[in-house]
Amino acid sequence: MPPGGIGFKKITSLFPNLTRDERLDLVQQLEKNSQANIDFIMMMVLSTSLASLGLLADSTAVVIGAMLVAPLMGPLIAAGLALVQANLTLFRRSLAVTAIGLGIGFFSALLFGALGSGYEPTLEIEARGKADFLDLGIAFFSGMTAAYATGRSNVMTTLAGVAIAAALVPPLAVVGIAIPHGSPLISFNAVVLLITNLVAIIIGAAVVFRILNVQVSLHGFS
Repeated sequence: MPPGGIGFKKITSLFPNLTRDERLDLVQQLEKNSQANIDFIMMMVLSTSLASLGLLADSTAVVIGAMLVAPLMGPLIAAGLALVQANLTLFRRSLAVTAIGLGIGFFSALLFGALGSGYEPTLEIEARGKADFLDLGIAFFSGMTAAYATGRSNVMTTLAGVAIAAALVPPLAVVGIAIPHGSPLISFNAVVLLITNLVAIIIGAAVVFRILNVQVSLHGFS
């Protein structure tokens, strides 16, 4: 085994391994969370509507509330698990559900942007029209935190804080709002921020699931 592999094994040995039943429960839970059912659709509509109103009203509190109830983290964490397990079916389903959620959110925000087209871009909107390496780092560690909290039931309460840290719905709402406002640059930058966050969360989740040894061998759970 190469030296790097030995070092990685030492790192993973520091963490408590999930039992077979715990890993099965984790997979089932994430598969359940990566479904585009009526609850997912309604929460996307409601969270994006809240985010849009908060952005237009320049209200940080409302934007934070929208981030708390957004359901996108579920399929993204499932996609991270699918990467580790080389589960193409779950990966495709998770990305499809994410795409559905993004589409619903975009059209919801577009509606609010059209209704409020007379407003000037607020500070909250302009803040989501920028992307930098700090946002990448925040999203990456948010994905790691969410995956660890999902895999370790005793720290599940931290997921609410992760939802606030990982900006998903606000930049999505900005994409829809900025178009009727005639601000294509803000909309484009928000798309970059959103895509960056989505990819970083999935990769961060995959890293943690690998550390927790939640991978599948050819003969089932390892």
